[in-house]
Amino acid sequence: MFIEFDLPDAPPKPDAFAQYWLRSIFISSASTRYEINALASTYVRLVSAALVEYEEGSKRLRDFWATHTSLNLSAMHRSISHFESCIFNANRATNCFRRLRADRLHDPIALALRQQKFFFSQDVIADRIREMRNEIHHLEDSVLDGQITQGQGFALRPDGPEVPHPKEENQTVKTIDRLVIGTHEILFRELVQWLQEMTDAVSKIAEVLPSSSPPPVVPNPV
Repeated sequence: MFIEFDLPDAPPKPDAFAQYWLRSIFISSASTRYEINALASTYVRLVSAALVEYEEGSKRLRDFWATHTSLNLSAMHRSISHFESCIFNANRATNCFRRLRADRLHDPIALALRQQKFFFSQDVIADRIREMRNEIHHLEDSVLDGQITQGQGFALRPDGPEVPHPKEENQTVKTIDRLVIGTHEILFRELVQWLQEMTDAVSKIAEVLPSSSPPPVVPNPV
């Protein structure tokens, strides 16, 4: 069996992540409302974490298939753990984003996020992320409760189609291009596209924060 990858790199992390933290910590928060600032900070943190977990999962997956002298199971186990964390963080980030964007008091952050169409937050995609997250969680519960049946998958796994090799007789080509658990699957290129959109939203949020401290208020002379 020959292995190929359809495994795009993680989106690069723009300066907006550092700008958000520097401005919110040392200059001023974006909103006058604590709830909005908490949601925004949680969102930025979760997106950053999802990017790191995807990148690490990809590295360990390639390590597994690049090891030819032994069965590098530790690399595969680490890859699965990283990808599971990526899905969990992406789901939580999506929840924060949707709450921010739907703010009924039209906070400046909400207004900024409404300027662009973000597909990852639409029901059809947000539901896929949530359902995969839930399947990971519920399968763990099934394992703990002894409800796993013979042959049933019990973990997230990288997978993809396998077809006959075009030149090598009795050989196949397997393309690793997706994450699968139960009946749920997400292509890596889909996940990277959603992570890119989440990153773009971080840039939108960072733009709302002031880039410098307001000038001091000079009292009127008596």
